[in-house]
Amino acid sequence: MSKKQKHHQSIIPGNGMGIVVVNKDLGSALKTWKRKTKNNNLSERLIENREFLKPSVVHRAKMISATFLQMVKTRREKI
Repeated sequence: MSKKQKHHQSIIPGNGMGIVVVNKDLGSALKTWKRKTKNNNLSERLIENREFLKPSVVHRAKMISATFLQMVKTRREKI
């Protein structure tokens, strides 16, 4: 069985993150699952959702970083 056939059979319709092990080949199934999780940024979303941040806290952090970047930009323009 070719790689393309294994890949096609390992996909579960309607489930974007699901993988089926084909011909007891766990290595290729695991490789496909890792690729899917990396492409979907699943690990980054899990890390972000460990702690809830209020929208006001997120907004305040964005404003602080924006003022800092503006300050750096104006200092570079003066030089």
